Amino acid sequence: MVVEKNNTGSEKANEGQSKKTGSASAIRGLIDGTMLTRKSFTGQLPFVFFLGFLAMMYISNRYNAEKLRRKIITFKTELSDLRAQSIFISAELMKLSRQTEVAEEVKKQGLSIRESEVPPKKIVVSKLRRD
Repeated sequence: MVVEKNNTGSEKANEGQSKKTGSASAIRGLIDGTMLTRKSFTGQLPFVFFLGFLAMMYISNRYNAEKLRRKIITFKTELSDLRAQSIFISAELMKLSRQTEVAEEVKKQGLSIRESEVPPKKIVVSKLRRD
């Protein structure tokens, strides 16, 4: 046997109103704390605490990752600055250690050192003697 129900306008209004009162009572229960004392909610507390713990770990991990990223960026810029400074200093050292630069500096200082006009000779030892 099939029973048909006819929904009239007043029954539809009652259903909509009960949904509104149901959501209102859920909000009211959350605010005044009665929802927290229900058996169905207290059974789920360990899971809720676990989710809260996971959320805190996620936030902490994100914070530490951002802090590490900022440090890496700072170190990269510092490294590039130090690398440029190192290249500049080594170029200056190469320039100052040239023979002509050294000779000019000696002349400016007024030292009595002069360049050798005789080219250096190579000393060749044919064999080492052991006595």
